[in-house]
Amino acid sequence: MTAAPAGGWDAGTVAAEIAARVRDHVLSTGTGDFTAAGLGMGASGATLLLSELSKGDPGLRTTVHALLAAEAGFAGAKGSGLITGLAGLGLATKHAARSPRDYATVRGRVDAALRHRLGKVLDAEYDRMEFGVPGAERENFDVVAGVTGLGRYFLAEPSDPEAIHDVLRYLVALTEPVKATAGPLPGWFSPPWPAAVDPRRREWVLDLGLAHGIAGPLALLSLCWTRGLRVPGHDTAIRRIARWLMSWRQEDPAGPGWPGTVSADQELAPVRPALEPGRASWCYGAPGIARALHLAGVALGEEAWAHTAAEAMRAVFARPDGLRGLDDPGLCHGLAGLARITGRMADELDDPSLSARADEIAERLCARFDPGTAFGFPTAPMPSFRPEPLDAPTFLEGAAGVALVLLGRSTPPAGTADDDVPWDAALLLA
Repeated sequence: MTAAPAGGWDAGTVAAEIAARVRDHVLSTGTGDFTAAGLGMGASGATLLLSELSKGDPGLRTTVHALLAAEAGFAGAKGSGLITGLAGLGLATKHAARSPRDYATVRGRVDAALRHRLGKVLDAEYDRMEFGVPGAERENFDVVAGVTGLGRYFLAEPSDPEAIHDVLRYLVALTEPVKATAGPLPGWFSPPWPAAVDPRRREWVLDLGLAHGIAGPLALLSLCWTRGLRVPGHDTAIRRIARWLMSWRQEDPAGPGWPGTVSADQELAPVRPALEPGRASWCYGAPGIARALHLAGVALGEEAWAHTAAEAMRAVFARPDGLRGLDDPGLCHGLAGLARITGRMADELDDPSLSARADEIAERLCARFDPGTAFGFPTAPMPSFRPEPLDAPTFLEGAAGVALVLLGRSTPPAGTADDDVPWDAALLLA
C-alpha cells in the first residue's frame, strides 16, 4: 500500500500516483492487460492520461507507444465509436502525436476504417429518412457510439473536412420533424434501448443528454460552426435543438435544469409537464446540457442560451440536493465529469465562484482516493450490468479519467496551439 504524503492527498499527488500505477501496470503486463478497445474500457484512456503527462515528462512516451500498439492490435475488430471503439484509439493517437509524422500509419488506417463505417451508417439513416420511418437509433447519432462522436474525431487535428461535412449534413437532416404515430415529433425521436442494454425502459423517447441524446449533436454542430466548418441549414439545426432544450428547462428556486428523456405524449402535451431533473452529470442532466447550450450560444451569439447555461451550472450547487446521485468518482455519471464541466464553464465565464466549486469537487475526489485499491477509485457495483465494482485505469468510469480532471485542477491553465487536441474533446466539451 502506498503511504499518504505528509501533506495528505492533493490533486497533483493523486494524479501522479494514478499515473505511476498505470505505468507500472503496463510495464508489468507488457500491454496493460486491457481486454476491450476504446475510451470506455480500453487502453485509450490510460494513453490519454500518460500522453497528457508526457508534455512535461518525455520519459512517459515509451509507455504511451506501448499502449497505442496494444490497442491498435485488436481495436479494428471492435466497435467504431468515440467511447466504445476505434475512434477512441484514433483520438488518443492524435493527442499523443507531437509531429505530423507521429503514428501516421495508424492514423491513416483508423481514418479509412472510420470513413467506411461512417458511410454505412449514413447510407442506412438516409434510407430510413427517405421512407419516412421515424426512430433514430441513439447508437447511430450519439457521442458514445455514433456519428456525433465520429464527427469529433474527424474534427480533431489533423482534421478531415470532407468527413466532417458529411456528419454535419446528416445532423442537420436529423433535426427535421418526423411523422410518428402520436403526431409530429423532432427527428431524433428514438426507439428504446435493446433489452440487453436496458431491460427496464421500453418506451420511445426524446433523449436530452450529452452522452446519448440531442445535446451531443448540438455541441458538435456548435463547435464546427465556431471553427468555420458549415453546411446548408447548419444554423437552423442549432436553433431547432437549442430552442427545444430551452423549452424543456425545468425551473426551481435554484434555477434551471432538465430531465433526462421525455416521451412522445409529454412532448405533444399542450403544456410542458413538470418532470424530475436528471442528476448533475456529464451523461445526463444539467451540466452536460448546459455545456452544449453554452457552446451554441457562443457560436450563434445567442446570449439567452449562454445565460441559461451559466445559471443552470450555478443552480447545481445552489440546490441542497444538487449532487445527489453522484456516488461514483468517474467522468460519465460521477464527480469527475461534473468537476471538468464546472471548470470549463468557470474559465469561459470568468466566474470565480464556479472555479471554487470545481476545486471543491476535486478536493472531494482526493478525499475519496483509496491507496489500498488497485487504482484508487473503485466504482459502485451496477447489479443489472456489472455486479462487481470497477477498479481500472480506464477513461469514462475509471481512474485515468479522474486523474485527468485532477491534473487539470492542479496545474494552471496554459495556452494551447490551434492544432492541440484537448483530452476532453472525447466528451464533446471542447
